Amino acid sequence: MGAVAPDHEPPAAPATFAVLLGPVAFYLGIIVPAQSTIRHVLLGAVFGAICLLSGWRALRIAGRRVGVRVWSWIGMIIGAAGLVMLVWQVLVIVTGGAFPSPFWSPYANR
Repeated sequence: MGAVAPDHEPPAAPATFAVLLGPVAFYLGIIVPAQSTIRHVLLGAVFGAICLLSGWRALRIAGRRVGVRVWSWIGMIIGAAGLVMLVWQVLVIVTGGAFPSPFWSPYANR
């Protein structure tokens, strides 16, 4: 009665989702626009978080499937890089330039 039901989700589904959302989070983390900054940061954070959670879910149910594990790691790394870039630029904005500007965005100085 208390047995856990087996997972019926194919592990490739969340891995594919992570690989598709990773570049979106990366793109949103590259440049934070001057207008609608809050909306841009929230969308980037949501896409990055969903990417990481989907990749983690794929790793949990992948078992010994190497392809699924590789794709989920690729998606998670790209999504995490996007989140790091986004947080870095938010720190530059919040501190008024006291935090060093990112090297990838020459227009990040505000």
